Amino acid sequence: MRSVVDSYDESKVQALELQLKAQQERLLSIQDSNIRINEKASDAIATARETAAMAKGSQREVEASLTSVRSEVKAQLEGLNDRMKALQKATTNPIGN
Repeated sequence: MRSVVDSYDESKVQALELQLKAQQERLLSIQDSNIRINEKASDAIATARETAAMAKGSQREVEASLTSVRSEVKAQLEGLNDRMKALQKATTNPIGN
């Protein structure tokens, strides 16, 4: 027992305490970094979801607009075809000469 007491060195204990404090500070620093990383990842996920929602909305809007334009073009084409048929009938000689 006396050898343990005699081998006690205050400088070694202080060195170990300094190492422990340094490790604790490093762990706190790492935890802070992890929190910041998690916050940034969370922000990125939210931004990605918002962007995806906006893209889907824009896609729907473009598809609706395209469908409308297609319908309009189809109606105009049908009107032109009807007018051409009428013109063809009007310019055809009923006698055949």
